[in-house]
Amino acid sequence: MKTMAIWQVKLDTREADQHRKWLKRRGFISANYFSSNGFSINKMRQLAMDGKLHAVQCTYGSSVRWYYLESQAELARIKGELS
Repeated sequence: MKTMAIWQVKLDTREADQHRKWLKRRGFISANYFSSNGFSINKMRQLAMDGKLHAVQCTYGSSVRWYYLESQAELARIKGELS
């Protein structure tokens, strides 16, 4: 059985900016940032599903955004799990 480290949050679109700031203060960075810096988003999502990487899946209206804990993502990259 897989242990997921993914929190799912549904928010009103008016709360999106405030919630993004809250996530950033806690060390979560958007999947878009990681993707643009060479991280494999598919591998990151799989690590989160395996319980090895904390992630937040935010639904703002019809939009879904993923955020990953930066410190864990950097460590996984150093270990070669995201290459």
